[in-house]
Amino acid sequence: MRLTRHAFALTIVVLAGCTGQPSGSSVPTTGPVRSLLIDTDVAPDDIVALAFLLQSPAVEIAAITVSGTGEAHCAGGVDVVLRLLERLEAPTIPVACGRETPLGGDHAFPDAWRAGVDSGSDLDLPATARQPFDGTAVELISETAAAVDEVRILTLGPLTNLADALMSEPTLVERIESVYAMGGALFAPGNVAFGGPTENQVAEWNIYVDPRAAQAVIASGAMVRLISLDGTNQVPVTTEYAQRVLEEATSLAAKVMAELFAEHVFMTDGSYFLWDPLAAALAAGYPVGSFTPARVEVEEVEGLEVGFTRPIEGTPNVEYLRSADAGSAEDVLLDTLNSTADEH
Repeated sequence: MRLTRHAFALTIVVLAGCTGQPSGSSVPTTGPVRSLLIDTDVAPDDIVALAFLLQSPAVEIAAITVSGTGEAHCAGGVDVVLRLLERLEAPTIPVACGRETPLGGDHAFPDAWRAGVDSGSDLDLPATARQPFDGTAVELISETAAAVDEVRILTLGPLTNLADALMSEPTLVERIESVYAMGGALFAPGNVAFGGPTENQVAEWNIYVDPRAAQAVIASGAMVRLISLDGTNQVPVTTEYAQRVLEEATSLAAKVMAELFAEHVFMTDGSYFLWDPLAAALAAGYPVGSFTPARVEVEEVEGLEVGFTRPIEGTPNVEYLRSADAGSAEDVLLDTLNSTADEH
């Protein structure tokens, strides 16, 4: 869908009751199964999001692309995704990676973070005979959009791959239903000061790493929903929730989250948030948050505010996550991860 075909003032109701109120069910109550292309940088919360979407009856994963500009490098990220699919006994899904350098600038996640992600975040992942897609992430995005009617795209890292694809093939935007991007901070503080430049108080990591890519996606005419820190800050991983996961995880998918929580104190010490799992739930249509139209301009000039998704006056060009219901998000995440095929 292009922006010109859909008034942003009306899109706030698209998510079938996405008002931030509990739905009474862990499955979206309206709409067909959604075909989804996931672009991920394979961080620990990405892994939880992937497990959730593989388990969800609301979506069918058409393809997975790895953002080599994110927390994973290409070789490590693709390997981790393929082995995760093996552990979760998932169907065959094409997996590819894109470039490892941003479209603009030279920002990158800290080396220590990337090394941990490349190794699978200490998750027990089996060897696999699964092979990656014979092509680049740009090619896989294009082929998927051609094969799937109005594919929805969920980005969980820097938007490099999607921007590359849209710039290479401008008409691609006409085949994309919408883009859900975990990224940005409009009216909330940024988070790059944690691990990055402490003087930058406004940028969010995924946008900061490749601000040119983010601006290109927003300017493409695609309908973009930012799962921004404005909303994700409302869903921290509490010690109570972490303990609940450790006690109640029963399925292969839920045990992935439990294992990550058990292995990584930083995920359960109160400083971590359900960033990517929340984005996954919203992209799948679960009513756990509310979006508000806004116009943003991504700051690309190097300086104290580079990477800022700056709200400006004018016709809205995105929707951002204004609010999220933590209790509903927690329930949807664990219930869906724990669900079985019979329940679907």
